[in-house]
Amino acid sequence: MKVAVIGAGIVGMTSALRIMEEAAHARRQIDLTVISEKFCPDNTSYGAGGIWKPPSQEHMTAAELRWLKWSFDYLTSMLKTDYAHELGIFLQPGYYVFMEHVPDPAWKDIVVGFRHLTAWELNNLFPGYKHGWFYTAFICQPRDFLPWAHTKLAENGVGFVRRRVGSLEELTPHYDVIVNCTGLEARSLVQDKAVLPARGQVMRVKAPWIRYFVGTSGPHPTIKGDPYIYANLHDVVIGGIKQEGDYRVTNDPRDTKTIWEGVLALHPQLKGAEVVEEWTGLRPMRKGGIRLERETLVDSKSGRDFEVIHNYGHGANGVTWSHGCAREVAEIVKVIMTEKVTKSRL
Repeated sequence: MKVAVIGAGIVGMTSALRIMEEAAHARRQIDLTVISEKFCPDNTSYGAGGIWKPPSQEHMTAAELRWLKWSFDYLTSMLKTDYAHELGIFLQPGYYVFMEHVPDPAWKDIVVGFRHLTAWELNNLFPGYKHGWFYTAFICQPRDFLPWAHTKLAENGVGFVRRRVGSLEELTPHYDVIVNCTGLEARSLVQDKAVLPARGQVMRVKAPWIRYFVGTSGPHPTIKGDPYIYANLHDVVIGGIKQEGDYRVTNDPRDTKTIWEGVLALHPQLKGAEVVEEWTGLRPMRKGGIRLERETLVDSKSGRDFEVIHNYGHGANGVTWSHGCAREVAEIVKVIMTEKVTKSRL
């Protein structure tokens, strides 16, 4: 069975990895190709801070919680390998603080050691904020993970094609299953107008003394925006810019100023840290959340049915959801394989 994964960001590459692994476990033949206009380091995932941090909502669907649990379990399994550091995977404790009391998130039992901040922590570490959580979760650095995934896939015979796909029907003569991991491009590829960009700008600084993450939710009386600090292995990612509907992909000095002022007000220890990179990307937001479902379509030219698995709309949480959603995609692929085997025998 010939399968094409469209998109080579964290969602597309994890989907391809899981399809490859599950097909091998099932001892079934899959001819797998990853097709993308952009590969690492030219895609949005490359600039991400890599933190495992789901949306801070009290209620989630059973499917969303399942994907989060699967994602955390996968990262845990990789943490136990002797090459986890090469993938940029490691555990990191940290804080998330709010300007008002919020209910506990639906995923609090998935992370390690979830608790509320004490009065001392709020008063001394985050003055002005009213509520907060402390827990330990994962960092999975895409700029390390994606090259590793590319090599792993190539070693197992997966093909890579650099091209822009204008329509799904372009691929139907050549593939039995198409996995749509196109992120923001799904807006035009499948005419999903619920998909919109949210421009993000980040900076990377040298600050090896920072060994925990901090996320915020304002508005704070003296701190602009919602600054965040995510410590990576080789640098620290700082940001706080989220501009919905903005397609600009160039760095804006005004946003640089906002990030610096916000982060320094939050954490003065970063004053004097060397800036090593500024980067801007477009988060693939989607009203209604992630679209992960199977769809059977008909080729308008040949009249032939073809299967599509949509896996996009992860917003600012691609690293968080990707590994779990990839497992769901692989499960759907296995179902399609079984159906095709059964049909061929009939």
